[in-house]
Amino acid sequence: MHHHSRFKPRNNAIRQATAILIGLTMAAAGNHALAQSNATTTIYGEVTSPAGATVVLENLDTGAQRTLTPDASGRYVANSMPPGRYAARVVRNGTVQDTREIEALVGSGAEVNFGGKLAEGQTVVVRATRTYIDVSNTNNGVVFTAKELKALPVANDIASVIQLTPGVARGTNSQYGNAPSIGGSGQSENAFYVNGFPVTNILTQVGASELPFGAISNMQVLSGGYGSEFGRSTGGVVNITTKSGGNKFQFGGKLSTIPGGLKGKQENTYYPNTGANPDTDGKLIYWNRDNTSTTKVAGLYGSGPIIQNKLFAFVGLERSKTNSESIGATADASATALKTGWSTSDSTVDRGTIKLDYNLSEDHHFEYTKLYDRTRVSSRSYGYDYATHTSNNVAGNAGEVTTNCCGASAAPGSNIDIYKYTGYLTENLTVTALYGKSRTRHERTPNGYNPSLPQISTGATVQVPGLSYNTPQTVTGNLVDPASGDSQKGKRLDLEYRLGDHSLRGGIDRIDVESMVGFSLAGGYRWTYRKAADPNRAINGAFETPAQGGGYGTQGYYVSRDVYSNLAKPTSEQSAQYIQDHWQITPRVLLDLGLRREQFTNYTSTGDAFISQRNMIAPRLGATWDYAGDGSIKLFANAGRYHLPVPSNLSSNMAAPFTSTSELFTYTGVDPTTGAPTGLHQIGKPYSANNAYGQSRDAREVTAIDLKPLSQDEISLGFEKALSKQLVVGVSGLYRRLNDTNDDTCDQRPIDAWAERNNVDTSHWGGFQCAIINPGRDNALWIDFADGKGLRRVDISAAEWGNPKPDRTYKALNFFVEHPFSNGWYGKVTYTLSALKGNMEGQTDTIGGGDVGLTVSDDHKELMYNAYGYLPGDHRHSIKAYGFYQVMPELFIGGNLNLTSGAPRNCIGELPADLKFDNDYGAAYFYCNGKPTPRGSQGRLPWQAQLDLNAIYQPRFAKGLSLKVDVFNVFDRKSVTRYNETREDGGAIAHSYLQVAGRTAPRSVRLTAEYEF
Repeated sequence: MHHHSRFKPRNNAIRQATAILIGLTMAAAGNHALAQSNATTTIYGEVTSPAGATVVLENLDTGAQRTLTPDASGRYVANSMPPGRYAARVVRNGTVQDTREIEALVGSGAEVNFGGKLAEGQTVVVRATRTYIDVSNTNNGVVFTAKELKALPVANDIASVIQLTPGVARGTNSQYGNAPSIGGSGQSENAFYVNGFPVTNILTQVGASELPFGAISNMQVLSGGYGSEFGRSTGGVVNITTKSGGNKFQFGGKLSTIPGGLKGKQENTYYPNTGANPDTDGKLIYWNRDNTSTTKVAGLYGSGPIIQNKLFAFVGLERSKTNSESIGATADASATALKTGWSTSDSTVDRGTIKLDYNLSEDHHFEYTKLYDRTRVSSRSYGYDYATHTSNNVAGNAGEVTTNCCGASAAPGSNIDIYKYTGYLTENLTVTALYGKSRTRHERTPNGYNPSLPQISTGATVQVPGLSYNTPQTVTGNLVDPASGDSQKGKRLDLEYRLGDHSLRGGIDRIDVESMVGFSLAGGYRWTYRKAADPNRAINGAFETPAQGGGYGTQGYYVSRDVYSNLAKPTSEQSAQYIQDHWQITPRVLLDLGLRREQFTNYTSTGDAFISQRNMIAPRLGATWDYAGDGSIKLFANAGRYHLPVPSNLSSNMAAPFTSTSELFTYTGVDPTTGAPTGLHQIGKPYSANNAYGQSRDAREVTAIDLKPLSQDEISLGFEKALSKQLVVGVSGLYRRLNDTNDDTCDQRPIDAWAERNNVDTSHWGGFQCAIINPGRDNALWIDFADGKGLRRVDISAAEWGNPKPDRTYKALNFFVEHPFSNGWYGKVTYTLSALKGNMEGQTDTIGGGDVGLTVSDDHKELMYNAYGYLPGDHRHSIKAYGFYQVMPELFIGGNLNLTSGAPRNCIGELPADLKFDNDYGAAYFYCNGKPTPRGSQGRLPWQAQLDLNAIYQPRFAKGLSLKVDVFNVFDRKSVTRYNETREDGGAIAHSYLQVAGRTAPRSVRLTAEYEF
């Protein structure tokens, strides 16, 4: 009964919400409402004298046209238009009477009104930029155009542009690179799109595939309040549209460099003065001042018509090469470690974009987008002398080459194809269909590695005298499996229908993800030579003694063929259905009613579903009020629920097939070339001491029964006012609350207690291997206690687990003042006052690190003691200002200022004596010196202040030439961004407590020359 009653309200909610939306569509006709998608724009407006008039929208680059007939009140709306420059014309009796030019941006509305009655044959042309306040949407977002990105001093990557947005902070865990935190969320909680196709990191959800920076046309950053069209994000949504070709041929190229010689020096790293470790206090750890890198970038861009007015192409290619050198060994490292103490790397990043646009007719448009992103790094280490602070240039290892690999911060790479169709079937009905696929490979290949040679493990004490044991395989240990990679297929269908005051938008989408991730022994397997003290004594896992095997076994010599593989093939399905009603209640009030239904399923390598989250209902509500009716004052509000899927990499950790076997042989000789044994005689079948024979865990044991999804609720209010055509001000408030999360627990104690209460024989049980649960809730697990009774349901209450409910609240007030581009300059200043508090950061964790979705926090209850407080991503104050100014026709200058208050500090130590237990995590708790140290209670890090400036010179004598210099971190402030917060080490104060673990990057200079013709 409980099961059925739990789902009944959800079904009722679906029926009621659907009925409401259907009912809304039956309202009387009047003013047209607007619907916007994630890769298009909307152009709308009013014609004062609509009788006999049509509105023709012409893309000024491609010549594509769309003709609309205003309704009786003069209103017209064009949905799902490609972003770009348009001419809107009023045509009457075949004569153009009025023309307006507008720039329409992605995810926004561009209003073009035609007022007054013109005499026959009279024509007026008005050139306008985008409207200062967009009253057609209810979300919280910022749009950057290609012109702005070119003019501002900002690093040429997506994450750096996102940092310009209010409410965005740099990620708290450097393990995940520069992936941002948006609105208090974790680094894995954002969604990224290019031309409507998701490009978020397929495996981990951290970061995204990139494209040539010069290929970006529009980049929209939504930091909250997005409609039901969007999902799979509890942080932000980043929409990018690429440039397209037009009727004019345009070509260009750029050369850019960030020379190491113009960079500021990195600070050395020293042991902190703990007062308890005189052997290390204040002493040098890393000599960083000689660390250096130089980056060079070359790009080529071209666009134009293949068929005039019909078929267009844009191509962008970009290559970045970075050469870096850095210290890799500590000052107190051993002589052996110093042989690889100086690290060098050469990285090459190749990115490309191809965009084809085909206008079959005025009403049918086709697009094809190709994206390519690959990062290849060649690295090697050399000897280093701390006495002279120089490298001896003697190679300490062979080095290696990686491609889109390795670690959580590695660039995911991509090879993406996107196909899209837009059909304007009638003036009121639009359909868009999208299909895309993405592939990427992850490779790590040591130099000199021969994959056909097995590893050889030997030593003097296990070798037969007189035999030569060669070890030609130079690579030992594990390598990323050569099959490692990710693939994704995405399908999407959207319909838009305008009915009177309502603009309905609905759709379905599905993403299928498949990865291959894991490790295997270099060479595939390893020969390990061994010697038994007693040849006649049985060996564990063998069916014959070495003596019985003959050959050198009679003397005790034998060999094992070792296989180690931890290779997973996780897959997942993510699907959704949504409906959105943009209801223009009055000419000034727009209501956005949305409902989204989502399904997330994660599968093990054997295809068994271990997470199946269905019927997740996410209502969305938004409203905007054009207070004065002229777009000068806007009030808006929105509220909604958002869900986040579990990344597929979790399967590779929790349910991956694991093989670790040894097969025993005696032998009669050794191949002098390969080092492999000859004359083999098997004395034991493949044997695994830990029962790792390549099988996966039973999918039912991996997660709690009826696992609830990670979800978050939010509400926001805002106000914007255009004080004049040159000045716009605004303020908005955002509140976010985390409802539930999914995390692993490894605490066997509640299960042992349950087994004891229920008289379960656990003498043959291998123990609890961790499972995904909803922390703070009752959780039921399926567990096989190896007592011959198979899986049985184990119900454990929230109190028995002892973990609190996840708590993460984000409160923010965002203020801004903006001067739209006019009189030769543009500028924007934002101030954010915020608080991020709770006991859970999200899917990523700063203190424990680890894989996405597998934080340390809930492994057992003691880790959550004193865990409530200001979270690592809390920055109380943040001031951001950026803009550019045309000093003279040939010279522009730009600036970018970021002032952010410091994050809270912690003290992490060991549990008090009365709380310690076997196999606890040591120094991993919010206790120091035996006393509670609540999260965020140890003061604050210093403010971070960075000023970036640039100058662009466009000489008249060389039209199309642009010379640019960007200076990042002008004052070379290297503020501390993180300390080592672990205070204790085996009861003593740790040598590294409060050691500097992160700083802002030193000053750098980028020199760029671009030419367009």
